[in-house]
Amino acid sequence: MADLNSREALLATVRALRNELDGIVAGVDEEQAKQVGSFDAWSFKDTIAHLTSWRLATAARLEAGLSGDAPAMPWPASLDVDDVDEGDVDEINRWFYESNQDKPLADILRESGKTFDRLERAIVSLPEADLLEPDRFPWSQGWALGPGVIDGTLDHYHEHEAHLRTWLNRPT
Repeated sequence: MADLNSREALLATVRALRNELDGIVAGVDEEQAKQVGSFDAWSFKDTIAHLTSWRLATAARLEAGLSGDAPAMPWPASLDVDDVDEGDVDEINRWFYESNQDKPLADILRESGKTFDRLERAIVSLPEADLLEPDRFPWSQGWALGPGVIDGTLDHYHEHEAHLRTWLNRPT
């Protein structure tokens, strides 16, 4: 886990991730983005939409800290993943793919930016104790909200980063 022991560290991590991702997507046009191959059968656009969709879950968790309610996840309730196993995640990934497949790259990138805005707003708005104290919320499964969700988001990005960079650096 990254050293995410303060609001400032959480914000710096989110901003650095946003800048890195913005740098990766800069200069990729719609036609390039639709070419399959950045991650198995997915296109570059599909991969960015996938990362963005999962960041919606991160935003939902942080925003739930503001309301005190359980997070409202960005997928149908029938795909609920309280006890995440690979099958559940595959179904959610499929739902995200199908939900974003026909969107233009510009819309995907705009949504990506909005998720980062939501993360930053929630981190700034939450009391630091709510961000950093483990088991602060009944649904947090014992982890500290801020470090738990931001570290998960960062790890998820790094899971796909090499594929994105390889695709960008491929001979055309």
